[in-house]
Amino acid sequence: MIIVNEFEISNIPVIEMVEKDATNKKLPLAFFLHGFTNQKEHGLMPGYEMARQGMRVIIPDAFLHGERKDESFSESKERAFWEIEWKTVHELPDIVDYYVSKGLAAKNDVSVTGLSMGGIAVCMAMVKYPWIRSAACLMGNPNPLHFTNWLLTSKWQTDREELQVISPEAIDEMMKDFIPLTLQAFPEKIAGRPFYIWHGKADDTVPFSHMQHFANELVGKDYARQVHVDFYEGYGHKVPLEVFKKMALFLASQ
Repeated sequence: MIIVNEFEISNIPVIEMVEKDATNKKLPLAFFLHGFTNQKEHGLMPGYEMARQGMRVIIPDAFLHGERKDESFSESKERAFWEIEWKTVHELPDIVDYYVSKGLAAKNDVSVTGLSMGGIAVCMAMVKYPWIRSAACLMGNPNPLHFTNWLLTSKWQTDREELQVISPEAIDEMMKDFIPLTLQAFPEKIAGRPFYIWHGKADDTVPFSHMQHFANELVGKDYARQVHVDFYEGYGHKVPLEVFKKMALFLASQ
């Protein structure tokens, strides 16, 4: 039986999912990071599949989402998305340390997974944290700067008048701190770790073409020897249940 607990770790609301008989055991720790405008409850389906495979699954509310939607943020809406991403990546160690301190996890036995906005955070976390054992990126993006330039001129951006005052220089300034976290620029940071990548070929919300280009660059590289790429024909920006199951099995097999 999978049990579901809700509480806070370092003021971050989280859902924990774990097999009832293993509640107090040291287990592989797995994160699931939800998408933009979602909340931690949207991770229950993938969380269940990972918990079934013997992992302790943690699903945090992202900054400005779910129970954190009223947190203070005074910058522009363009900056909000990347402040969310920044906090998501930098809050991971606090949660990991909480479980390590209780003897319920090992620092070298952590998996990080996520979709869309969460998948983008996964790519950055792979660059920043060598202690991540394995990861999964579902319809994410490995290049924050490229994605920002695309996002601010895409069909999803409706506030065109405001966009006219955002210069390339302003974008570069806004994104400068993310350059060291760009997986496309530092793919060797994958470092042979198991990494599952899924994307629907019809996705134009977080464009498939960006991830396809990145995946092509990984072919034949020794540091990418445990990368598993899974591209689905006819799927847009939505992950089918079978992919959550495949992701969980991939992580468990490692």
